[in-house]
Amino acid sequence: MDSIGREWLGFDYEGTKGERADIAVTVWLRQMPEFAEVSRARVQALIEDGGVLCDGKHIPRGQRNLQPGMHINVHVAALRELLNPPAPEHIEPLDIPLQFLHTDEHIAVVVKPAGLTVHPAPTETGPTLTAALVHHLGQLSDAGGSDRPGIVHRLDKETSGVMVVARSNTAHVSLSRQFADRITEKEYQALVIDPPPQPGGIIDLPIERHPRSRQKMWTGGKRGRSAHTEFRTTEHWGPLTLLDVVIHTGRTHQIRVHLQSIGCAIVNDEKYGAGRVGSFLRFLETGIERGSMRAWTHAWPEQEQRRELHALLSAYPGFFLHARRLSFIHPSSGQRMQFEAELPAEWQQLKELCPRD
Repeated sequence: MDSIGREWLGFDYEGTKGERADIAVTVWLRQMPEFAEVSRARVQALIEDGGVLCDGKHIPRGQRNLQPGMHINVHVAALRELLNPPAPEHIEPLDIPLQFLHTDEHIAVVVKPAGLTVHPAPTETGPTLTAALVHHLGQLSDAGGSDRPGIVHRLDKETSGVMVVARSNTAHVSLSRQFADRITEKEYQALVIDPPPQPGGIIDLPIERHPRSRQKMWTGGKRGRSAHTEFRTTEHWGPLTLLDVVIHTGRTHQIRVHLQSIGCAIVNDEKYGAGRVGSFLRFLETGIERGSMRAWTHAWPEQEQRRELHALLSAYPGFFLHARRLSFIHPSSGQRMQFEAELPAEWQQLKELCPRD
């Protein structure tokens, strides 16, 4: 890799003859943590804007097939602007109650509630965890950008659980490296509508952006990035199943996509379990269950039971995926630390509405 200026990075193309430039550049960019999830559409837009050079020249429309030995340069600053619209210069503190498991001058460990976005985004303009962190902590690292102070990793808006936050830039660099190098250990709990085909196992399927729905990921393509997930059945809540899940990679929506691949829809996750989640909610509304097993009917035969469960699921601001445990090395002391977050109260309420085995 070389550069022709601080805003450009380049590489020598060594792939097959005739490969499209947008595909080759996308594959190359995805090797960098910063651009790991970049879409080909964004790269195509960058090429259209003149942000990709081939042998020092802009690539004209209709002449975008590469030859081995060509030198490609990418204007990474322009790509960052495409991926990240200008951030607000200041985040207004927001007084949202948060549970902190640990704070010191270097880091803070917080339990993110379900339904709270981690940081501002073009499609998310509501309350954020970062605004609440600014209110509670004040001092946070700015190494990740002014719109995401302290943030070194993320959870989906609908996911609850434990997160570590950097309060200094030194801590930010250390923690970011640990996540990139898989030094951190992450364990989740997921409540799924149907039991897995076996009590436990390993899911080792590459994950990539869905070709027809850019807001989703899938395991059905040929250009996915490796992803490794372990799961184990721990409890049965009537026909529902509680899983312990450990991820060894950090792909977007990894647990949700991998559990979908084995027929396990997470309760309330309509994006990846739309058919099954929808059927479950319709059963709770109508009492009508399709199929021969009638497991839901046996579990909740009374209308009042179904109504109470439906109200709980409808009011819960996320899906039933919880980051239970996080382990990492403290950036200053060098000691490994481990933190656990209890399940949200709504989970226990749901459990009490389920028949016991």
